[in-house]
Amino acid sequence: MSMTNLYSWNNMLSGYAKQGLIKPARKLFDEMPERDVVSWNTMVIMFAKSGFFNEALGFFRELRKLRIGLNEFSFAGVLIACVKMEKFGLNLTKQVHGQVLVSGFFSNLVLSSSIVDAYSKSDLMSEAKKLFDEMPVKDVFTWTTLVSGYAKLGDMETAHRLFDEIPVPNPVSWTSLISGYARAGLGSEALKLFSDMMMRGIAPDQFTFSCSLCACASIASLKHGKQIHCHLIRTVFKANAIVVSSLIDMYSKCGSLAVGKSVFNLMGDKLDVVLWNTMISALAQHGLGEDSIQLFQDMLRVGTKPSKITLVVILNACSHSGLVDEGLHLFEFLTQEHGIDADLEHYACLVDLLGRAGRFEEVKDLLEKMPHKPDGRVWNALLGASRIHGNIELGRIAAEHLIEIEPQSSGAYVLLSNIFALIGKWESVEKVRNLMSERQVKKEQAISWLEVESKVHSFSVFDHLHPMKDELYLVLEQLVGHMDDEMILHDAMKYLDFDTIVQELP
Repeated sequence: MSMTNLYSWNNMLSGYAKQGLIKPARKLFDEMPERDVVSWNTMVIMFAKSGFFNEALGFFRELRKLRIGLNEFSFAGVLIACVKMEKFGLNLTKQVHGQVLVSGFFSNLVLSSSIVDAYSKSDLMSEAKKLFDEMPVKDVFTWTTLVSGYAKLGDMETAHRLFDEIPVPNPVSWTSLISGYARAGLGSEALKLFSDMMMRGIAPDQFTFSCSLCACASIASLKHGKQIHCHLIRTVFKANAIVVSSLIDMYSKCGSLAVGKSVFNLMGDKLDVVLWNTMISALAQHGLGEDSIQLFQDMLRVGTKPSKITLVVILNACSHSGLVDEGLHLFEFLTQEHGIDADLEHYACLVDLLGRAGRFEEVKDLLEKMPHKPDGRVWNALLGASRIHGNIELGRIAAEHLIEIEPQSSGAYVLLSNIFALIGKWESVEKVRNLMSERQVKKEQAISWLEVESKVHSFSVFDHLHPMKDELYLVLEQLVGHMDDEMILHDAMKYLDFDTIVQELP
């Protein structure tokens, strides 16, 4: 076959692959009188991006057997599949890494960056950083991959240090760091970065705006949220589901649900399910479960297909409004009529729905019959419900499972301690405290925010860093002096916190 004809075949094959037309692409591939490495790479990448990982690996293996030669795109394609495979993906990534070294392709910037990205997405940041340090040439994409990886794990100190080392950060680099701070609950730092980015004249994209609005929501900074909204209006930023959903979420979490509704209503095209999910969730957060269900029905009427997230938000809406039977009906409706495959997150929502209503016999039945082994989300939902209703036995069982699954998570220890405290089992409280000490589990410090005259103030337990700490503690002492002792004692026995308990222990 002439090179011209082969190029034409590959061009048609690439067209099918880019459109995700797997069957026509496979048929065309089988009919090709001759194939080269480009043909095989196209199939590997198409299957990997479409979620058919085993097929992608199969084509890659066949390509190796043919000995027609591999290039950087062959390895980059199979790495896409390795990263997304839950089982064996990490081992396969390491194998591909080894093959790249043997094949002499490591000096290729695109391929070495892809391997760094694969390790980063597998949360193996030490391997990613080691490989990064060995790279002879680095680009902004590779730097950003590391920043994003460390930020995803909550190591913002390392992420920021690497960000500062990037010669010329691009908008994606800025967004990765802003997103990391927002996700870590450090909304003020995220907004400072966003402001710095704007001052330097770097144009934010839809993801930057979305992350910054999430930061506003995390610290309930309505002022900053409105400023970002005004900037979007002034710059005639094209409205899309990502940014509009973030606006709705921000207004809702800042207590301005009515404005969030207006933003939703002004969005002309509401075919994107993300918009509906966000608005349903916003109504649920404000205890408007029936309104959430009504909006869900409106969504179905306009022809928007519900997603897995839709099932999560509608179950949460029913749970927080005590609409148990409605929630059970909607679970059955969405799984059976709309073909949504319920996963552990959905079953955790069901446990929460039934548990909050005190229907623990149904919870037990659900745990026995559910098709998945309960994970931390399921046990955490049961633990929270057990604490609400004072079900000590179920709470203990849930906490023990949760501690076994997530031994370094402080939440289970704290909730179990509070359950024991409610019934006066102080020896058990001390045992839990000792267990936390033995395992070196640290309770995450809670932080609260207050916005006064456009400035956000953060507060934490035993905070001595605030510049107005003396005045703040003086006002606090005056407030305590006006409190009703009887009410304080009543609430202390009902909602006794673990931090208070451990201070009382000898």
